[in-house]
Amino acid sequence: MPWLPMYLTESDASALIDLLAQDPEIAFLVSDGPKRWRAVNAIDFKGDERIALWHVPSGPLPLLPAQHGAAILQVQDPWSGWTEERTGANPKTPFFASHTGAVWLNLRTRSKDPDSCCGLSSFEWIGNYYKIIGNAAAPSTDAWWKSFRRRVTKISRKVPRQGLSGSLPPEIFAFPSAYALLKAGGVADLNA
Repeated sequence: MPWLPMYLTESDASALIDLLAQDPEIAFLVSDGPKRWRAVNAIDFKGDERIALWHVPSGPLPLLPAQHGAAILQVQDPWSGWTEERTGANPKTPFFASHTGAVWLNLRTRSKDPDSCCGLSSFEWIGNYYKIIGNAAAPSTDAWWKSFRRRVTKISRKVPRQGLSGSLPPEIFAFPSAYALLKAGGVADLNA
């Protein structure tokens, strides 16, 4: 499954959220009350959290029925909002059961270790994991993921886990403020 690991400070996270808000293909899925969700074009950074994103050209969002095995419906108008019939393990995020149009942003700007400068954030996407059983991602979503990854590459520096002095190969994208802390000798979280 596609994964994009990042080291971010709070200012980096705010800039990343602004970048996503400027993307006409992306909507944020936010709480609109208990079991209620709606799509919005922009949000503010509120701290470390898991944020649901919808690649709008991927098509309608699924509305999972309360009963397993019943027909899966579609959210009629994500911008107006909907009530979830079946929730997942985390009631703070909408539940889609591996929908290929949903991308997740896991913000972890604060470190688990008090001696570290930042946590390990990430984007995760189901991608084409279930393509073999007929659940392929829309070509437009696959193209968006690749394009977004290139944009992240242009605004960040790839570094080893924990920091610049590590012996591991570079694999984490450090955004500008986080990179400055690492360059000054800081270390970041090894795992999320």
